[in-house]
Amino acid sequence: MRILLASAAVCFLMVYVSNVMEAQDKPRAGLVGLSASFQSAQADILLPIWLSDRFSLAPAVGLTWAEDNGSDIRVGIAPRFFLTSTKVAPYIGGRVGVLIASPSNGDATTDWIGGLAFGGEYFIDDHFSVGVESQLNVTFSDTKSTRFGNPGKTNVNTGAAVFATVYF
Repeated sequence: MRILLASAAVCFLMVYVSNVMEAQDKPRAGLVGLSASFQSAQADILLPIWLSDRFSLAPAVGLTWAEDNGSDIRVGIAPRFFLTSTKVAPYIGGRVGVLIASPSNGDATTDWIGGLAFGGEYFIDDHFSVGVESQLNVTFSDTKSTRFGNPGKTNVNTGAAVFATVYF
């Protein structure tokens, strides 16, 4: 009987400790992060803000500037709805943004982008994670934009990104 009682106590303790440790591996509501996201030839900075244990909202910004060529500014927002709140957390999300190209010679152009995303984030601990994301994007090009090779028209493309996040 003692062995059975001791075994039950050990099992209970192991389950309790694993649940406590799992809860500490994910960010909690109110935490803010700093992400570096890499997609093709562009790198963006995101600031994910955890609004609940399964929802984050990440403002995003990217900038490319070349002295003789001009600038390219990317601004957007990316909501993520996490399907689980575990250490490995898949999510469904979206992305909405604006892409502003200001060449040194010529007119500035503004392209609008919106898309759906599916990805996953692996929480190494409650202050650091890495993730991957696949995307389906729709872009509405400016009539003078050559960014997507289809000025003034609608474009559909797929994309993929990898990212790392530090949470504060």
